[in-house]
Amino acid sequence: TLLVHPRPRPSAHSISPECSILARGFPSIMGNTLATDTIPVLCTMVDVHNPKAQDMFYFCNVSSGGASTKVIGRSQTLSVEVGITSVVSFTVYECPEPVFTPETARCLGVLRVPIERLAERYSSGIFQQWFNLDTKTDPRMPAGDPQTLVSKFEQAYTDAVADVYQPKICLSVIGSSFEVQRGTRQTCSIFVGEDVKTQAGPDLKALIASHKQQAAYIDALHEELRRLNTPS
Repeated sequence: TLLVHPRPRPSAHSISPECSILARGFPSIMGNTLATDTIPVLCTMVDVHNPKAQDMFYFCNVSSGGASTKVIGRSQTLSVEVGITSVVSFTVYECPEPVFTPETARCLGVLRVPIERLAERYSSGIFQQWFNLDTKTDPRMPAGDPQTLVSKFEQAYTDAVADVYQPKICLSVIGSSFEVQRGTRQTCSIFVGEDVKTQAGPDLKALIASHKQQAAYIDALHEELRRLNTPS
């Protein structure tokens, strides 16, 4: 199946920061829920930066460990069913055309997000957060032991601002603020509810305005890095 790459630039409204707290969705952090409990989380691939690439399009294969996976493009949102022990993998592909085709796609790197650590440290999830991609590990290999997984996740976050030349991904992964009937939920499903993606309370307007300016500034810096690192 071909997926057309969306042209519009990502918006600061692409996911509502008012989404419910992951720790509330997973009371196991407080010690009183079953490991089999699951909730949907909204995953958005906001953008990908690779200073050494020119005129490329980026796509992300999202998997929570099962057989079901989905490929999304920039600024697209996916609803993923996760448990507290789930690990969501984001495998980024670089394509020369604005459609994803396996024959021409090149794997750029992978980021693995341990949901338990995400809930413990970030509570409500992550909103347009940058992470360095692991460009050395084969994404088809097992994720590894939990301690190593958490260490790599934290390192990807820390190094995102330390190594500006490493390919990186900007993600939002936030617990859903809407109720979904359990019978209609799937492991990975494209979520098209624009109301959830655009809601923002008045108390967040100043924060969003500031965030949009910072996002534009980061894009401008990336373009300058890319210009300096690619042939004219």
